[in-house]
Amino acid sequence: MLILKIFRAAEWQVLRRDGKTAGAPIDLSDGYIHFSTPQQAAETAAKHFTDADDLVLVSVEADDLGDALKWEPSRGGALFPHLYRELHLSDIARVEPLPLAHGTHVFPEDLAGHIDPTRPQFQLFKDLDRDHPIEMLNLVALRSHAAYPDGHPLADANLTGAEAYRRYGTETAPIIQRLGASILWRGEMQAMLIGPTSEHWDHAFIARYPTAHAFLEMVTDPAYRQAVIHRQAAVRTSRLIRCKPTDTGGAFG
Repeated sequence: MLILKIFRAAEWQVLRRDGKTAGAPIDLSDGYIHFSTPQQAAETAAKHFTDADDLVLVSVEADDLGDALKWEPSRGGALFPHLYRELHLSDIARVEPLPLAHGTHVFPEDLAGHIDPTRPQFQLFKDLDRDHPIEMLNLVALRSHAAYPDGHPLADANLTGAEAYRRYGTETAPIIQRLGASILWRGEMQAMLIGPTSEHWDHAFIARYPTAHAFLEMVTDPAYRQAVIHRQAAVRTSRLIRCKPTDTGGAFG
């Protein structure tokens, strides 16, 4: 499993020059080097590197770090990887820039994917008008094997991504119905006519909510917060696009 470390460019140059580092100032003060999983890294960037455009993303194979790597509770009680020794240049599996686009850091999709909204994305959603119906375009690509967090009852169940996503659908259906939301359209992808040929979506659908308030009520519902763990385990990457319904007609544009 790859774990990720975000460096500022100057810190990365020190590691390249010296062949090892004890980390950034926060690492030195805490006594270990902070890492994130691919699923945690986007929030780490948004929380600690807001608007920074000089970042480097370093990937390390967790299994190669041995007993010096500890998984410990951190943000929100989630387990984060902490390295209790210097990081060596020889530990590093991948290095790539971490660009900033429209206020959000752009991670390589094969590492982090797009599973949950980043804080800036969610804030943008909340800043829009909440009092009209919204339609959410969902494109979902599933993992071959579900990746539940350690300690979850299904962590060792060997479920497929499709099986985990079905559990997500089953557990969220009563919440959707209670809020007056519905699946407006659903389709099966057959071919990519325009777009990256590497993309394949296992689910494509449009969900309609009576207002944005209803969507926000859904994602903060305690039952939904339990159910969404199935989605996070199932999904490799996704797109979720908020749309405002407009008039239809017989012409494009």
